[in-house]
Amino acid sequence: MNFPLFTQRAKNNNSGFTLIEIMAASAIASIIMLMVYTSYYSIVRTIQDVSAYSEFYININSAVSIIDKDISNMYIDSVNHKAGLVGDTSKSGSALSFVTINHRDYNILGDIKKTNPRSDINEVGYFLEADKEFADLFFLMRREERGFDDDILSGGNSSLILENVIDLKFEFRLRNDWTPRWDSRETKNYPSAVRTTLSVKDYKGKQENFVFLSYPNM
Repeated sequence: MNFPLFTQRAKNNNSGFTLIEIMAASAIASIIMLMVYTSYYSIVRTIQDVSAYSEFYININSAVSIIDKDISNMYIDSVNHKAGLVGDTSKSGSALSFVTINHRDYNILGDIKKTNPRSDINEVGYFLEADKEFADLFFLMRREERGFDDDILSGGNSSLILENVIDLKFEFRLRNDWTPRWDSRETKNYPSAVRTTLSVKDYKGKQENFVFLSYPNM
């Protein structure tokens, strides 16, 4: 018995894909892969930007917090004016030296659930140090010396608190004006506020300026 129609269909089913069908499938697969890669790259780039953005502002907030805390806890001696505040602006940015009280709590012998308050009076200084690897950029350094003496402009150890700094400027409030220089050894008094301007290169290579006020505990 002959089955010509069935045989013809069987032959057609075993013929496989045509070249046009293979090319069309390849084109669709390429489009899908391109879409997947584009989405993946966009997600990775977004994560990198968010991480860099977050790290940048965490570092800024940390530096600002350290400076503000030191100035707010400034040690003011109405008798010994050498233990005062000296700030000046030069071409390489401002430098600031003063005496501050860093309050810390320590668990010592006795009831371990209670802390013993202790105040440390230290010399601190802020200045810029040139970044030898990148021109026109600086490190913001903090100098600290336990205790204080007649020379508050030097001594102690320095530590890095912020990178990629373009400029640092301290200004001191004198009545209703701001002055870029202050020396309590000469004036015999202290500013009512200190304005800090911090210019930093952000994660995209652009300059950002941060301005904040600190008030000595007078």
